Amino acid sequence: MATQDAGTPAPTPPTVSPAKAAATVSQLLQTQPEAPFTAIGDRGWRPKEQHDEEESGSERWLVSYADFITLLMVMFMMLYALQLVKNKDVVMSDLVRQDKTQATQNVAAQNTQDEKAAALMENLTALGDNSDVKLSRTAAGVEISLNARLLFASGDARLLPAALPVLKSVTKALKDVPRNNILVQGHTDSQPISNGRFESNWELSSARAGVVVRYLVEHGIEPYRLASMGRADNVPAALGDTPEAYAANRRVTILVQY
Repeated sequence: MATQDAGTPAPTPPTVSPAKAAATVSQLLQTQPEAPFTAIGDRGWRPKEQHDEEESGSERWLVSYADFITLLMVMFMMLYALQLVKNKDVVMSDLVRQDKTQATQNVAAQNTQDEKAAALMENLTALGDNSDVKLSRTAAGVEISLNARLLFASGDARLLPAALPVLKSVTKALKDVPRNNILVQGHTDSQPISNGRFESNWELSSARAGVVVRYLVEHGIEPYRLASMGRADNVPAALGDTPEAYAANRRVTILVQY
């Protein structure tokens, strides 16, 4: 094998002028004008259309992802709506049940009150024969009205002996309803009063109610159940300025509350 002489210079590569290089590139572009090379990949130059299709295909997963998220949102909204309907049904059911229970309790309580009132009225039936005693049912309870002439002398607040049997019967009947409050009210007529003991009908009516309360306490009625009130002539039982109306208005009422 022949060797190159060390003194012989190396061959120089052929030189290409810039004009010739430009002409070569221009000729290549003219031969494939429909697919210009605009991108470089792992496999070299790629046509523009292939590059755009690959970019479009790489983002198609976003459409599926968005659809998936939308379906999840719709599903959770439906679950939330179903839970609201369920809770509303539960609340309505509880309200209906409570209303029924309350209605049943109210009916039972009313029946109990009616039974107690009927029993009290029956126990006081014997007093109904006395014209000075009146029994009545009101919205608040059973009212026992005692005419003042049965209990007191005119303008006085001390019990008469004739009042004691009546009050004894009333006390006995009241002991059979041990949990009911009792309101004792004194009433007078509209004629003004002024004597050494009472300056007006207010003092007289209050004193008479207090005397009846004291009698009930002394004969076995629990004090915490009792209250007294003087009403003077402000709640008349009869209207008019006749002696009959005056007599009807002078009274003491014992209200057994229900």
